[in-house]
Amino acid sequence: MKIGLFWIYDKQIFPVFQNLSDIKEIDGFKDSDLSHYQTWDFIKMQHEKFYLYEYEDITRGRVVYDVKNDTFIIYCNKLLLQDDDAKKLIINAFTLVSKQYFFREDEHYQIN
Repeated sequence: MKIGLFWIYDKQIFPVFQNLSDIKEIDGFKDSDLSHYQTWDFIKMQHEKFYLYEYEDITRGRVVYDVKNDTFIIYCNKLLLQDDDAKKLIINAFTLVSKQYFFREDEHYQIN
């Protein structure tokens, strides 16, 4: 199982994963200590189509694990909540198919 960050662009997902087992629990949650800001240069080097964009210009989000409720929380913006294809990309990329998860809107992930 994985947690981490992702961007969705042109019907593709660009994730940055961490294995759930490698993450320390803090206050009942397991969350990646990576940020979109600090990983953006890595993503841009791998995908030149992002060269002219900043990290907050592309639809993005985060997958976190709620230890107490054995549930994954997918934080994202309102547009992504309405996009079933994008949701499937996230669920498959983070191997959440057989796990309990839910999507939650977070204003932090609004795009410019």
